[in-house]
Amino acid sequence: MTPNLQIELRRFISSNVVSKLNKFYFENDALLIKGIDVSIGTVLMGLYNKAEETGFYKEMITLLKDDSTFYQEVDFVSGRILSVDDCYRIEGNSVLKEIFSNKKGRISEMISNEVGIKSETAREILNFSALLVLSYLKNNIQLLESLKLLLEDQKRDVLNSIPSGIKIMLGFSCYESVEDKNQTIGRSIFTLFGHNFFSF
Repeated sequence: MTPNLQIELRRFISSNVVSKLNKFYFENDALLIKGIDVSIGTVLMGLYNKAEETGFYKEMITLLKDDSTFYQEVDFVSGRILSVDDCYRIEGNSVLKEIFSNKKGRISEMISNEVGIKSETAREILNFSALLVLSYLKNNIQLLESLKLLLEDQKRDVLNSIPSGIKIMLGFSCYESVEDKNQTIGRSIFTLFGHNFFSF
């Protein structure tokens, strides 16, 4: 069965993870969740833009070592992040540099402005989200061969989670995606992140 990347990645953002992250950043929980969601979508579209670079996805996986602190803290079987510390602040930088080159700073600042969180928070959750995406792909390495097609199929939904300014910065039209008629802006956090958000 073809996985929906956003849904799969959102499973890891439990209330426990949000609570632990907020010990560093002291943000509103809902805004922090939105910031992570935007960051995940941004990283996925950044990877989409690199699809034509031969071997890029495999090279990215090699950046995440088996002994990576972040990677070891992700329990893929249960869909949980076991521990949250600040290792992603360092580990995420090299990943984002490869995906976004010199755009990382502008992208994180735009996440800050669009979501309404501090610049530091936006910068660090972008690191966090990049490592989460890469960890998921490393654990599901069979997806790499079809990742371009997978991202192409899911592009509209992913773009719907990204503010227009970031879409434009990544080379997409702000009119490129349209919400489904039955998709409401006020969907609940439960629907957005699944039942795992309420598990401890």
